[in-house]
Amino acid sequence: MKLKKLFIGVSALLLVAQASAHNRWILPSHFNLSNDKGEWIVVDVTASNETFNVDKPMGAEKMEVIAPSGKRVFPGSSYRGQRKSVVDIHLEDSGTYQLKMGGEASYWTGYKIKGEKEEQWLRNVNKQDRKKKLPKAAYDVKTIESSGSILSYVTLNSPSESFAVSNQGLELVPVTHPSDIAQGEEAKFSFILNGKVQPGVEVEIIREGVRYRNDPESLKLTSDANGVINFTLEQAGRYLLMAEFESEAKEYELADVIAGKIFLTFEAVLD
Repeated sequence: MKLKKLFIGVSALLLVAQASAHNRWILPSHFNLSNDKGEWIVVDVTASNETFNVDKPMGAEKMEVIAPSGKRVFPGSSYRGQRKSVVDIHLEDSGTYQLKMGGEASYWTGYKIKGEKEEQWLRNVNKQDRKKKLPKAAYDVKTIESSGSILSYVTLNSPSESFAVSNQGLELVPVTHPSDIAQGEEAKFSFILNGKVQPGVEVEIIREGVRYRNDPESLKLTSDANGVINFTLEQAGRYLLMAEFESEAKEYELADVIAGKIFLTFEAVLD
């Protein structure tokens, strides 16, 4: 998926900041487990052009595992290979665990200077701080706030009903619990941006195994006025959801443009 180009150069800058145009994902070995004594899961962390076919490793040490109680769980072991990173995690408490990377907002301020052909950029400078940082001759100034998160949810025994949000950047809030998604049944997710419901989020959902079919069979959706998407998956399996949004933010004190991207891994179980 490509970001909407509201400003020349902004989307290109975001891709550079993300270090790669590859899709990124966290893929647990299990999404639902049942064991009163706890269970181990193995998690792959990587980036690739093909869904769930490993390509480029990402630093699994940056992954947060949040237990149902809200406390952070630390991996038992981890390994970074040439194609993927692998993490072992022991789940002890019943409930839903959130696996997450990223989510923090970053700021870029772009400007032009007479005599310079290329646009100049200041990293980690928001709209409030830019007056102190910009050259006096700067013009065509714009500040972008960007965020990107990679998510998955794993449930041990019984699912938790609440999902923590930070109210910062673009966030996905499950309406249908990820553990309850099944083939042939309608599911719902909602999106918020800085804590407010966000319509117009572009979403693409792709089932595993793209390498082995001519048609990627991707499902493309847009969040409605309440920030909600509704979808029904006809086949069981593991899926990658990619969501993105970019918009002008005329009355926002920190940026002129807000952009966000989310990658969510989940499964649809057999009905």
